Amino acid sequence: MTDEVQQFDLFGNPYEPGSRKHGRPSHEPTEATIVNVMVLLAAGQTNKEIGKVLGLDVKTLKRHYGHLLGQRDVMLNRLRTKLRTAQIQIGLAGNAAALSAAIKSLDGVDAERIERELRNRAANAPSGKGYISKKETRREAARNVGGKFAPPPPPRLVATNGQAIAAAEEE
Repeated sequence: MTDEVQQFDLFGNPYEPGSRKHGRPSHEPTEATIVNVMVLLAAGQTNKEIGKVLGLDVKTLKRHYGHLLGQRDVMLNRLRTKLRTAQIQIGLAGNAAALSAAIKSLDGVDAERIERELRNRAANAPSGKGYISKKETRREAARNVGGKFAPPPPPRLVATNGQAIAAAEEE
């Protein structure tokens, strides 16, 4: 019998002294890391920040979790849905506090929907002046340019007939 002691590298992976493989072992996505990526995306983290948390390079993150990274804006809604579903299931199992909190969060969903609709109405509402075309908007913006890029004032035309102009008349 050989009493061989199992050795581990710095990442906790088994190390075999006789193996010729060099470098870090390839990444294998697990359900836990997929959930972590989803939560970090829902929290608004960047790819670089997510890679740092998981201990992965951004290229490795994109290779294994690219299908999730492309849906960054959907992840928050998915996570909220899963949390609400779990909360309702716990509430239906007999936890009155969880059921009360689930009902309260569902009321919040209606409030969020109404708020979104009001924001969309405000964004699509015509301005107080009525309709202003794109061309007119650009002309107005050009007229209001100031500072270094402001157009120079027009020249003053003064006809003196050879007579001296008083300082008060110049202004």
